[in-house]
Formats: sequence, C-alpha cells, structure tokens
Amino acid sequence: MDRQETSDLHLLDLAEIEACKLELQEAQRLLEEARYRYTELFDTVPVGFLTLDDSGHTLEINQAGAAMLGRDRAHMIGKQFIAWLAENERPLFLKYLHKAFHSATKASTELTVKTPRGTLCEMRLESVFTKGAVRPRVCRTVMIDLSSAREAEQASSLASRVIESAAEGIMITDAKNMIVSVNPAFEKSTGYSAQEAVGKSPSLLHSGRHDESFYQEMWANLNKLGQWQGEIWNRHKSGEIYPEWLSISTVRNAKGSVTNYVGIFSDAHTQEHVLERLHYLAYYDGLTGLPNRRLFLDRLSLSISQARRNHQQLAVMFVDLDNFKQINDTMGHRFGDALLMSVTERMKACLRDGDTLARLGGDEFTVILPTIPQTEAAINVAQKIIDSYAIPVYVEGNAVQITASIGISIFPEDGSDADDLLNHADMAMYKIKQTGRNGYWRHGWGDDRKA
Repeated sequence: MDRQETSDLHLLDLAEIEACKLELQEAQRLLEEARYRYTELFDTVPVGFLTLDDSGHTLEINQAGAAMLGRDRAHMIGKQFIAWLAENERPLFLKYLHKAFHSATKASTELTVKTPRGTLCEMRLESVFTKGAVRPRVCRTVMIDLSSAREAEQASSLASRVIESAAEGIMITDAKNMIVSVNPAFEKSTGYSAQEAVGKSPSLLHSGRHDESFYQEMWANLNKLGQWQGEIWNRHKSGEIYPEWLSISTVRNAKGSVTNYVGIFSDAHTQEHVLERLHYLAYYDGLTGLPNRRLFLDRLSLSISQARRNHQQLAVMFVDLDNFKQINDTMGHRFGDALLMSVTERMKACLRDGDTLARLGGDEFTVILPTIPQTEAAINVAQKIIDSYAIPVYVEGNAVQITASIGISIFPEDGSDADDLLNHADMAMYKIKQTGRNGYWRHGWGDDRKA
C-alpha cells in the first residue's frame, strides 16, 4: 500500500470517528430529553410514585408522594417506608412487600399512613416487581390517597341522607332546568312521585297565579346573584293551589359554568312572614290580589262617610261575568283562574287610581267610585268595562269571548249605608241579567230603561 492509500484510509477513519461522535452526542441529547420528560412526569403526576428495594428502603419518591406522607422528599430517600405507617399496619406491609417481590402480577393493598402531625391517612398501594439497572430487585409502587375520596364519599352520603330526611321539599334541576332529583318531602308536598317529576320542567307545579314578569324577575336574580327566594303559589297534583316559600340557589363548577339549580320548598305558614301573610289574606283575594269583601266594605264605609261630610255622590257597581261557570266547568279551574286574572287587569285599566276594584268571590266583582260629579260618570265607567271585553281574552292560547252584567247604585239616592248600596247594586245587576246580559243597569230605572 503506497503512501497515498494510507493517507486516504486515515482520513476515512477520522470521518467515521467524527460521524460516530455526532451520533453519540445526538443519542446523549435524546437520552437527556427523555430523562427530563421522565423526571417532569414523575414529579407532576397527581398520584404518589415511589421505588422500594427488597428490604423496603425508599430509593426514589416523587413530590406528590412526599406531599401525601407529609414529609420532605430529600429526607425520605434511603429511609424504610415502613417507618411512616401506623404501627398496627406494619406487619401487613411486610407481607405485602414479600408478595410484591415474589409475584409475577401486580400486587395491591390498603394501608394507613401516619403523618408527622399525627394525622392518619388511608392509602392504596399498587406495586409491580421489576429488575432495576443498578439494583437487581426493585418494586415500582403507585400510591393513591383514599382519604379525600372517602371523605367526599362520606360527605356525599351524609348530604343524601340529609336531603332524604329534610322536612322541606327539595328539587334539583340540571343547567337546562330539567328536574334530576327530588326528595320524599317534595313528593309529599306536591303529590308527584320522583318518577313523575324527574325529567320534567318545574313548570309542572305552576299554579297560573304568577305572570311572566314574576318569572323574568326570578331568573334575573338567579343569573345576577346566584339565588332567589320568595313566596310562590304551586299547584298540587290534585289541582289544589297552595303557597310555599321557595329558595333557589345556582350551582356552578370550577369553571364558573352553571351545572344545577337547587330549589328548597317550605310551607309558607311556617315562615316568619306568616303573620303578615295571614293579615294580607284577611283583606285581599288570594288569586287576583284585589281587596276582598271585608276590605271592600271597610273602604265603602269610609268613602260614604267622606261623601256625606263633603256633600258628594259616590257610586257602587256590582260586576258579574256572564256564563263564567260554564267556562270554568268546561275548561277547568286552572283555565278559569287565568281568565279571572286577565279580566281583572282589563277592569283595572278602566278605573282611576282612587277607585276600588274588589273580588267578592267566584266571578263577582265590586267597584267603588268614591267621588263622582254626576250619575253619568258611573254609567260611563260601566260602559268602559263593557267595551273592554269586546276584544276576546286570550288564555293558554285560546280566545275567549267574555261579557259582563253590571249593576249600579248611587249614594245618597239609592242608599245611605254600605249594605243598602251593595244590595241595590246587586239587584240592579240581576235586572240586567234578566233583560239580556252584557250591559249595565242602575237601581231605580224603570223596566223600559236599558243600556
């Protein structure tokens, strides 16, 4: 081999050596990256991870594992894991360790760990035997804290028992406001079983006594404040309407998204506001919110005293809806209640602020016009009420044509006290019914006078 050939071979060897060095450097870089990823994963996984030798010494442990045991990781390396267990658990651990090193499959057990503060924590260990690169026999172990899970399970169980035994009715809906759970008190209060309620909307209980603005205000508070409370009228499965005190709370997840709504019903008569409510019901109609007979008579007596003192006239009107009983019997009480609330609003629009509209019961209403300049003023109001019903009333999507018969009495011509004026207005109302309905009649008119 000549000198040139020798030189060429030398250069080739150097090139191969350089290429090998580059390959080795790349392999070392990749190894470092893998080691870094392993270390990062080892320390950031949410479960404890440790390596034990066959005598139970801790060869490595991640941050999560050290935190579970309440100790500094640096001081745990080389120490026996058994030292951190409750004393009565140590024999069990030794049996477990022996099994882990002599079994071809994964071994698992549950042990109680004692932290430096004396707190006992339940842990689950899952181990597998492997041959280490340095030490011939090691046990890779995953450690899971069971205490938090069991505390959550116990809390959930306690919450379930509390809900089941609560005297208040409890209803839980999902984010779309569909019922997902109710308790026995709810079933007793509403008459609906859990099977009948779950999957339905809470509108199942709507009584029809609250208008759309009521629910809009409720949802505005829920969306803004996360809660709402107030009195609400619900309808029992039997059809009975009853008042309850309702508290609604919004439940959100960690991201702030709504997951559930929790409604708690309690009998309104057990609340602090019961006296105020009873006082209200003593003077106002529960359905329409109008003054009832008692408050109407009080106001009428006061109006008569003022009219007598000021030498003025006043008018009393008795308003009866025509054929209401037939509508109520045909369409149902819920429909009838909604109709009564609608006609109430129409009559209110025909009156002044100082006038009184009352409901005596059923479809019977009364009106006080406390000051009128002349009889024609009362007749004009009666005509306005009649005209207000010319347009059909819409209830639950149904157009209902309603009419009314109105009787009128005037103070002092038709009576000097409340009883006389109301009785004479009642008599005049029956007079218009006898002559064709859908009109008004003033007490004292002759038979040839009809509006």
